[in-house]
Amino acid sequence: MRHLAPAVTQPHRATRFYLSRARSACLCLLVLVALTPTGSARAGTLGQGDWLLRGVVLGSHATQVHSTISTIGGEVEIASRVQPGVDISYFLSERWALQFTGGVSRTHYRVRDSLIGDFDVGRVDSYSATLSLQHHFPSWGALTPYLGAGLYHARERRVEPAAGIPDFSVEPVSGPLLVAGANYHVSGDWFVSASLHYLKVPTYRFEGDGFSSELRANIWTLGAGFGYRF
Repeated sequence: MRHLAPAVTQPHRATRFYLSRARSACLCLLVLVALTPTGSARAGTLGQGDWLLRGVVLGSHATQVHSTISTIGGEVEIASRVQPGVDISYFLSERWALQFTGGVSRTHYRVRDSLIGDFDVGRVDSYSATLSLQHHFPSWGALTPYLGAGLYHARERRVEPAAGIPDFSVEPVSGPLLVAGANYHVSGDWFVSASLHYLKVPTYRFEGDGFSSELRANIWTLGAGFGYRF
């Protein structure tokens, strides 16, 4: 019977395709920003008491993945993914804002170079949430860059093992995050946004019938989309 390690479904060709689509979407938004007439700087300023709701496309990629797998050895691969997302920011002042994101994330895992070869492990759906404090710098025309730091938390919602893989569970994980991004005022209460998140994922465990695995990684998430102020 095969043992554990999280799953990626056809990581190479499919991953490059979806990440290419995410990068293309970001480039299209940048072109839109460049071609959009700038409104008044004051009209585009986000200030105390404002809320900014954003719908975004997110592309995530894991780096520096370190794993151990009992019995069969090998290494865990985490599939890159593209998925929609939503976040909301509350502005404490013109310079400071709190941003919250929440939803369900989906991750596929795969084992390679084990004693029994390469194979998919399964899919893990997780409830995830982030909270960050962000500092917004003075606007450059209609463009307002920001930097922030915060925390994230993820908890297993559902696990779907691949064929031949016994049921397993994934323990909750929490860690720090850093974010850099920018909001561009299009007109009225509408904005175009882009951001880059860095998540430091500490060691967490997969447990199943007769096997266990530990994994840690760094996750980079590139996002771009539209926001509405209210």
